[in-house]
Amino acid sequence: MKIEFYLHQVWLALICVLMFAGLLLPLGQLVDAQGASAQLTNFRLNFIEGDSCGAMWGLGVILIVILGVGVFELLLSGFRNFVLQKRLLVFMMLLTVGYYILLVAYVLLMKGEASFGPEIGASFPLIGLILEYMTIHGVSKAEAQIIARASGFRLRD
Repeated sequence: MKIEFYLHQVWLALICVLMFAGLLLPLGQLVDAQGASAQLTNFRLNFIEGDSCGAMWGLGVILIVILGVGVFELLLSGFRNFVLQKRLLVFMMLLTVGYYILLVAYVLLMKGEASFGPEIGASFPLIGLILEYMTIHGVSKAEAQIIARASGFRLRD
């Protein structure tokens, strides 16, 4: 039995790693004029005084869903179900865009007079979005190669 390896599987694995790392890293820091600061993570807002607000869990849930779909997609990629793979990738892309919409909404609601400084964790879903786009093209390319190798395939006249 011959096992084929595709480049889009590397992109999927990298997406999963980025989403997992994005769960663990802070997204940004809010600093007001008096010098008080708060660190925004995917699950909560941690104030410098030690208090925290757990109302930010929506960001973490979206990343966990993206990570779960990415792992499922990576496992599915060995079965050559290209239509389902492309649909799941579009779903992942929509979730990633929704993640950023929710992040912007949270920052605008909390900001007030404070300034927001993004950190490295906020860029991982954006990199994942770019990799998701590259993966869609990789899946389409792999599908086209398999169809081209199939015996008896010809274009309509």
